[in-house]
Amino acid sequence: MANFARLDELAIAANSRGLFDGMLVYFDRENVKDLDFANGLHNLWAELLERTNERQLFIIELEGLRPSLKRYKILECLHEVQKQDLIQLLELKKVILGKYWHVSRKITLIEIIKSL
Repeated sequence: MANFARLDELAIAANSRGLFDGMLVYFDRENVKDLDFANGLHNLWAELLERTNERQLFIIELEGLRPSLKRYKILECLHEVQKQDLIQLLELKKVILGKYWHVSRKITLIEIIKSL
């Protein structure tokens, strides 16, 4: 196409625009998957928090009973489980917030690219 040198450039530009639009669709799908994943983690976090709170109420009730060796051993075990669950809650919340932040940054980048 030596006679139409600009035609090659126009074809490349048209294909690039299609590629760009395809990339935006891909990024949108990826963001939806990431948000679904983060929402699933959040639901898991909420369930773990509820179970941890229920256990804490049980611990408070046990602490109100008269002292005994059996009660002491049970409370010792429950306090350890409670401690581990609280650590897991914090770690899971950190992952969830990180995922939301990551998706937010990608959405911002996409909006900047769209505005160019």
